[in-house]
Amino acid sequence: MMRTIIIVTLWMLFSSNTLFAQLDHAKAYRIESVAAPGKVLMTMNSSLDDGASVVLWTKTDVASECWTVNVISTIGLRNAYSNIPFVATSASVNAKVCQARSGNGRWVVETCDANAGIYKIRCSTKALFVTITDTINGTQPVLAEATDDKNQLWHFVEVEPKTSFTPAMREEMMDAYIASAVETKGTHRKTFGGGSWSESEQLEILLDAYETTGREDYLDLAKEIYIWYNANVGVTWTKLVYTDDYHWFGHDFNDDVMWQVIAVTRLGLLSHNQTYINVAKRNFDAIYNRAYIPFTGLLRWAQESGDPYSTNACIAGPAEVAACYLGFAGCGEQYFKLARDLYAAHRQVLTNNMETGKVWDNVVWNPDSEKIKSKNEWASTYNQGTMLGAACMLYKYYGDEQYLKDAKKIMSWTKMNLCDSYGIINVCQGGDNHDLWGFKGILMRYVRRLIRDCGVTTYQAWMEKNALHAYCNRTPDGITPTAWLQKGTTENTADDFGNSTAASAAVNVIFPDDQELPYDENAKDPDNPAGIIVSPTTVEPLSFYDLSGRQIVNNNKPGNICIVRQGNKAKKVRL
Repeated sequence: MMRTIIIVTLWMLFSSNTLFAQLDHAKAYRIESVAAPGKVLMTMNSSLDDGASVVLWTKTDVASECWTVNVISTIGLRNAYSNIPFVATSASVNAKVCQARSGNGRWVVETCDANAGIYKIRCSTKALFVTITDTINGTQPVLAEATDDKNQLWHFVEVEPKTSFTPAMREEMMDAYIASAVETKGTHRKTFGGGSWSESEQLEILLDAYETTGREDYLDLAKEIYIWYNANVGVTWTKLVYTDDYHWFGHDFNDDVMWQVIAVTRLGLLSHNQTYINVAKRNFDAIYNRAYIPFTGLLRWAQESGDPYSTNACIAGPAEVAACYLGFAGCGEQYFKLARDLYAAHRQVLTNNMETGKVWDNVVWNPDSEKIKSKNEWASTYNQGTMLGAACMLYKYYGDEQYLKDAKKIMSWTKMNLCDSYGIINVCQGGDNHDLWGFKGILMRYVRRLIRDCGVTTYQAWMEKNALHAYCNRTPDGITPTAWLQKGTTENTADDFGNSTAASAAVNVIFPDDQELPYDENAKDPDNPAGIIVSPTTVEPLSFYDLSGRQIVNNNKPGNICIVRQGNKAKKVRL
């Protein structure tokens, strides 16, 4: 019996014209078209679905273009990323190929040039074929009658598939993004594209990268991004700047300023420079005082756009996060109290009291009745991410378990409703609303806070899975589009802000050897080692507002109907 088994095994390995000995069992190979050098077989969009097409694509050295060999009596090929077999839809002419758990998945690999690793891939008597004129990205090979045509020849290159996300891949994605997106505007002056809140968000991604990797060049670049911002906008951020060099809408959008407050406060903490914190604090105070809507406990989203009695998640979450950062930067206990009060109102108005973890988008009040007259319960990675960040930071400071419960609910709802069945984010994928393109990057940052600050490590694997999928769908230049579920092309990676989300997914993955830098220590300016802190926010004992919610400075005349606020209390009165 033993002798029979040995004879059969040897016959399986060396008989006919198959090269099982050269293509080793359990090893992985990149399969490149001889007719179209540089084009390899991969699963379309790195899909994890059963039945997804296998297509030609320009080589990008990712797991979804690697195939593991399984030798039985013929060769089976299995995608190294999805772990699904490579099959033909039938064994007939023009049959297409895909990854599927059923179908014609036993292949005969015939030797053409063993030394060069060139083979023909047959399913029954038909051979895998692609025409030279069709060798563009996304072409699906088919079966054809076997001939000696080189269009039926395939180059097998042994590879080690990148099936786990690593620190090296994290930096590779970030460095590729920087090379693609950063523009030089002079000595120590750089930009991600000339302004808007999106640049503040991209500045934060640099700071994320510095926190997780410790690489000083990321922090240096962040400083240069701010230098160019400061050259165009200055230290007062509540104004309009619209030039060829820079666009800034701080005159209107309160959330834009809050994003810059967050980024610059973090820059101050990480560079130990009080100057950054001082300017961020001044601008936070200015926004808080102009945007606070009496009787709501929340801030107005915009001064000129939309209803003056509306708020949304875009200003609520960032304001809470900004206040926490200022508190961690040593600007005073009152900033944590502001964050706590804003969060409480946010929780009451823009969620169902956190029963599910869904964070709604916006509400509009009737100023006469002081009741909500309309609301939009749409949720996004932005809504979820910013409130998640606020909950994590408040939990870190106060230790109140309610914040931790909220954070867990927010993330649970996000994973269940804003991801596909594999846990990959499938919303905020682009489209006409440019702001949506960068939302996912914000979420990833605060999931890192959930893992690191709150100890909820169950989402570590989720973070790695999203980063790896984004990596698998990169372009040859290493850029991944905002829709991580699509393979990167020239067209869908044209927007730097959209591309930033994959960089954020990468740099916010935590690894055991990371020496992550703390953000909860008072900044120490080398020129001010004592750490003298600017005075805390001062709210006027009495502040007057007209019925649109705008502050009255010089016309609080007798007889006027206005709103008077003292601290966080307000009422409508006739003077």
